[in-house]
Amino acid sequence: MRFNNVDMEKIKRAVEDMRSNPSSAVRVTEVDGRWNLVGVEYQFTARCRTESGEFRLEVDSPGFMGGSGSRPGPMHYCLIGLTSCFMATLVSVASEKGVKLNSADVKGKCEIDFSKPFGLSNNPIIRSVRFEVKLDAAAPREVLNHLISEAKERCPAVYSLRTPIEPDITLV
Repeated sequence: MRFNNVDMEKIKRAVEDMRSNPSSAVRVTEVDGRWNLVGVEYQFTARCRTESGEFRLEVDSPGFMGGSGSRPGPMHYCLIGLTSCFMATLVSVASEKGVKLNSADVKGKCEIDFSKPFGLSNNPIIRSVRFEVKLDAAAPREVLNHLISEAKERCPAVYSLRTPIEPDITLV
């Protein structure tokens, strides 16, 4: 059964599987990428594999960072990932609680100080990340605020913003 465009049966089966086999909760997401060194109007190409296929993404830095600005930049993809992950978590929480959503919209904003990437300062690069969420539902505002609070606690993307994770970068 789909509720708020979430397959609740699949979630139920996944939760049951994770309860009986906790190691099944760990999944790996991979991206293969290549920096295009010559002759292409965008700088980076990535391939992402999903359960149903493979997708190609094109990335280009903004003009002031040496790209052409012809494609979404790396921080666009970060912000898309953050906002979509938060919304997926929020809608799943609403669905678990039986809150029918008529619409669910978000505007993600990220304020970035590029002086450190250019070697000009040691200022923090990310000054703020903000989600403005608009929910239309036949539920009181306090219920909707509770859904947002719970989603904020459970969202993997929000967790990664709040919890330092040191990347392991190796030359192969």
